[in-house]
Amino acid sequence: MLIRPLWIELPMCVLRQGHGCKMLFPILNMHAYLKHIAAGMFIVLLCTGCSSKRNTPATRAWHELTTRYNIYFNAEEAYNEALKSITESHIDNYQTWLPMYPNSADPNDTVVKQPGGPFDRVVEKMTTAIQEHSITAKPRRDPAQPNTQEYRDWLRQNEFNPFIDRAWLLMGKAHVQNKDYTEAISVLSYTVRLFAYDIDVVSEAQIWMMRAYTEMGWFSDAEGLALTLQVRRLPKDLHDKFTEFYAFLLIRQEKYRDALPFLIQTVKSEKSGIQKRRLQFLLGQVYAHLGERENAYNAFEQIKKLSTPYDEVFNALVAQSQVATGDGEIIGELQKMAENKKNSTYLDRIYAAIGDVYLSRNNVEKAIENYLLAEEKSVRNGVEKALTQVALGDIYFERKDFLKAGSRYSQALGALPRSSGNYARVEFRTDVLGELVPHMEVLARQDSLRQLAVQPDESDKIIEGELFRIGSIAKDRLGDFEFAVEVYNRHLTDFPESIRRKEVYHQLYQLYLRMGNRAMAKSLRDKIISEFPQSEYAAAMSDPDYEHVVRNYARVQDSLYQQTYLAYRQGQVETVQGNFKRAQKLFFNGHLMPKFMLLNALSLAQSGNPEQLNTALSELIQKHPGTEETKMAQQILAGLSEGKTLVANVQPFSGIDWESHIVAGNAADSVCFEKEKNLPHSLLLLFSPNSLRKNELLFAVSDFNFSNFQIRSFHTDYTYVFPYEALQIKPFRSFEEAGRYASMLAGDSIFRQNITTGIVPLVISDKNLEILRDGEPLENYISFVTNELSDGLSDSIPLIVSVKIPQTITETEKNVPLEPEKTGKPDIASKKPTPKQSERLTDEQRLEELERKAEEALRQTGDVFSKRDRERILKEREEARKEWIKQRERDLKQREKVRKEILKQRERERKQKLKEQERLRKEKLKERERIVQQRNEK
Repeated sequence: MLIRPLWIELPMCVLRQGHGCKMLFPILNMHAYLKHIAAGMFIVLLCTGCSSKRNTPATRAWHELTTRYNIYFNAEEAYNEALKSITESHIDNYQTWLPMYPNSADPNDTVVKQPGGPFDRVVEKMTTAIQEHSITAKPRRDPAQPNTQEYRDWLRQNEFNPFIDRAWLLMGKAHVQNKDYTEAISVLSYTVRLFAYDIDVVSEAQIWMMRAYTEMGWFSDAEGLALTLQVRRLPKDLHDKFTEFYAFLLIRQEKYRDALPFLIQTVKSEKSGIQKRRLQFLLGQVYAHLGERENAYNAFEQIKKLSTPYDEVFNALVAQSQVATGDGEIIGELQKMAENKKNSTYLDRIYAAIGDVYLSRNNVEKAIENYLLAEEKSVRNGVEKALTQVALGDIYFERKDFLKAGSRYSQALGALPRSSGNYARVEFRTDVLGELVPHMEVLARQDSLRQLAVQPDESDKIIEGELFRIGSIAKDRLGDFEFAVEVYNRHLTDFPESIRRKEVYHQLYQLYLRMGNRAMAKSLRDKIISEFPQSEYAAAMSDPDYEHVVRNYARVQDSLYQQTYLAYRQGQVETVQGNFKRAQKLFFNGHLMPKFMLLNALSLAQSGNPEQLNTALSELIQKHPGTEETKMAQQILAGLSEGKTLVANVQPFSGIDWESHIVAGNAADSVCFEKEKNLPHSLLLLFSPNSLRKNELLFAVSDFNFSNFQIRSFHTDYTYVFPYEALQIKPFRSFEEAGRYASMLAGDSIFRQNITTGIVPLVISDKNLEILRDGEPLENYISFVTNELSDGLSDSIPLIVSVKIPQTITETEKNVPLEPEKTGKPDIASKKPTPKQSERLTDEQRLEELERKAEEALRQTGDVFSKRDRERILKEREEARKEWIKQRERDLKQREKVRKEILKQRERERKQKLKEQERLRKEKLKERERIVQQRNEK
């Protein structure tokens, strides 16, 4: 009992030396004090031992001391050093929105982040602290202690090292700083549950969870935590951190007006000079975005008063020039900056700012002049130059000087960050102009040659083709209808007898319709019908709805295809063939035409017309080579050529797999999978896209991990294995280890209660996963596991909820896919071996299978059993089925009742713990005040 007063009172005495506190024993300084503590604890340990499996006042004091002043102290130092290094080495781009944190995740980054980072040392140390110094053993009940609620709650808690909560929190923060956000949320969620009795620990963990959710873009989850924290009374340090992270959340959601008061408060409370200047500049950007130019100007002005380096002062001045009133003053100030030799490395920024001012005043020529100077003076060739080139490209693009625009865009794209608001537009224009400009260059060169009378016939032929191609690109890709009309009209003028005249008429007809010029559209329609009466265009234009079709081409084509497919599924052969003829008339050059042709051919198979089927399939192969529909047609023709007979009145296919007919028919032909089991493996939890909430699955797995593996950590991330999404859990050292984990997960009752939607566990090595991602069908790997690796796998890894891995892969286009429906009535009579069943059945599926076998058995023994026997068997089976259903309903109700009771009990315990925690705080405060008063009296 001597240890506790020493542990509590000595630090207070040391802290109060200057206030007349009498020392319990002489301590000259903190170093000497720690030596006394260490000596005292050493003597205690000689007597009691230091195992974390023992829970005594001595072991609790020793483990707290070691955690606090040894492991945690070093880890916190490493954390602060890593954060300082990141902050100081980061180079901000003042041309775009500044990030609130230099190591924030880029929402536009498509690179998969690998686990770990500069804070790994912190994570390792905190893992060691928890592993070696966590005290979970229950203490012996002290008969001298009164049996109060407080004492009972203390005995019931799961952690008895009073400092270990800091280790959990620091581990979670380190994961956030490493950008391992799912790991951070897992650690912090567990911290909330483990220390639910300490509201401050809970609040701090939830605040950092809010930051992690925001970084991941899970704004609804972050908002939910924010609402909880807003109504909670927080200590000042936690309130400041909540304000900071809430400002971050609102800015990420682009709710700039709402973010303003929180950002202002964050700037005021920030202690780091570098971070304070970054936040102040961001505040100016927010004001500028909201159109509050004066407030923005003042915010940038404040940066100069924060011991700011010159480059940041310069960027603040440039930012001020963009929001200041009085254009003449702005240009004059910027020109003075350009004349200052101190700014020689910033000339590109200065001239670009001058160009921006002139452009805002619609003085385009002066803007171009200064942008060209900025481009010339650039010495960094980075983002600043890229933005100048984008500005020049935009001007040239508006002037339809596509040669110059394309050059500027293509140069800028490589240096422009994806987070830039211009990136998508620049990328699109670079791509389109990259296709358009070569044709324009050829056209310009051939025009020059024709003027020089050098091979005029050859030049005319090339010019005619280039004009048609340029018009098509301008119309269909660039979306510049006026430019396309100009090009097509030149084509008609220069080449009135061209074989493409019909197509040019039709392109102009479509353009004028889209531009709302109905008179010109009617004129071109009349020309097509009069000059080309037998053409496909004339036939299409004779349809009374053709104008509506042209205006809504993609939507109408897709709708007709959906109707045709539905008719095919329902066996309405005449409707399918009628819709096909309409599609031939209206969409003869549409991208869905191969699918229309295949549906038409399959309808011929339904009606039993082998000759017409052969002709239709051959026409499809000839007109649309290389398409997936053509590959299907070739498969069917190959079957017919082998002498397989066609079955009349065949049931329609419900799911033709465009891929599996080509690559999945024979597993022996597939890529060779790796058989070695002692390699790094992952567990994939496969599920159909949009079939469940990803957050729920992620948290269910995280809860399972931290309930069963407090020290070992797993990395979880979402991936895609066609045609499924999957939660990937890793690392595992071998196939068997991953299988054992999957068995534990499948047998966890809490996991089953949380996840009710069907998922399938799949153990796979890293090498084999790469093979799947390269395009190898999933069913081939399933077959490989069953035949080569299983060794009783189906027993060791049961399906959590049975989801059948399809033998066909559903097409993911907007239009309805075609998939083969296994109806027992194939269109080409050929027997196929029954595939092996590599999955375990759920109770429902097992019952269905028993019923099917029972029915089959009854049919096979019809001659043996009498009618009465069959009725008796059927009746018994029906009664058994009903009883099974009732029992299952009772089990489900009982399970739900137990779950609700557990939740209620947890809520009661949580409220009681919070209440007791508040009472304990007040008592501790009174006790400390009493001790201080006693010392002062002495």
